[in-house]
Amino acid sequence: MITEKVEGKRYQHLIEFLATRCNRFAFVENRQLMDDEQLRLAFVDELIAEIKDQIIERKIQRQWETTALGEGTAYVYYFHLNNVTTQFLKERSDSLFGWITPKLPEDLMFYQDNQCLLAACSHEGFFRVDDKIWDSFLLI
Repeated sequence: MITEKVEGKRYQHLIEFLATRCNRFAFVENRQLMDDEQLRLAFVDELIAEIKDQIIERKIQRQWETTALGEGTAYVYYFHLNNVTTQFLKERSDSLFGWITPKLPEDLMFYQDNQCLLAACSHEGFFRVDDKIWDSFLLI
């Protein structure tokens, strides 16, 4: 578990680095944090409009890589990770922990197929990352 803030150019480099090693990413919209679910989902739809064709699926889940909800569920959005979505991630935030409600969805996760290589828990201020991936990133 790493609590280091990855911001600015370092965040940009991390997203680019992950894009060379991962083929999917995801983020979370926790339904427990929604005052008006329809309004919030419309906000997310507008936010992702330019990458809508990159979505793989939106699933209702009780848990994901960094969180297990006792009660309630969340929407987890899964996308292809490519040049278009990499640019989207770099333009929407300047920090790994900047992905937080209400400004943005939360908890970015990056996968190579079904293996999660990095998972952030934005509101708790930590992320988990595959040791080999992190060591390689630190060498850049």
